[in-house]
Amino acid sequence: MSIMIGATVVGASMCFYLHSQGTCDELEAERGLTPIPSYDHPDVMAGPGTISLELLEQVPDLDAILVPISGGGLASGVIMAAKSIRPSIKVFIVEPKEKMLQKCLESGERLWPNPPRMMSTIADGMRLQQPGHLTWPILRDMAEKSTVALDDDEIATGMKFAFERMKIVVEPSGASTIAAVLSDRFQDLAKEHGIKRVAVVISGGNVDLNKLPW
Repeated sequence: MSIMIGATVVGASMCFYLHSQGTCDELEAERGLTPIPSYDHPDVMAGPGTISLELLEQVPDLDAILVPISGGGLASGVIMAAKSIRPSIKVFIVEPKEKMLQKCLESGERLWPNPPRMMSTIADGMRLQQPGHLTWPILRDMAEKSTVALDDDEIATGMKFAFERMKIVVEPSGASTIAAVLSDRFQDLAKEHGIKRVAVVISGGNVDLNKLPW
């Protein structure tokens, strides 16, 4: 896909920003290019904030938003914008079970092991275990301490629901929020907090139709 849209891949067929900072620094110095982090940058975080603007314009009395997470750019942008408009709204993070985010949110500390690692999950857009150093304080201070953690089977179920019932192509990372809102875990949270109006952020449609997880 990168080649199809005219991109030049440097250093590897696939690289993650976390592990390619040295290469980015070299290209910036040699060619005068501008690095664009995939999540840990104020402008990158601000972009997804428009999701919350649209949601709350359509449903001003929204009770909660479910949003997936990897490095935290999407989640932190959604949280900041939503809270600035409706301070009482609750934003719940949806994570793969290995991510440990709820434990870190509850303690208020970065408890992840170092060096940072990628998790094993079908949700390849959520494989990064640690959020960024700019996104983490926002998540820590503004997200709900309770997350919805999912395994691969649950994520695949959400993806299949999107294909069969909603008639949309959604990658596993995006489908995680569908799985989350249907889960017993979130139903319990909704009852606990009196949540009735919920928005689900479905982000990403990068799917290899020859490798569907069901």
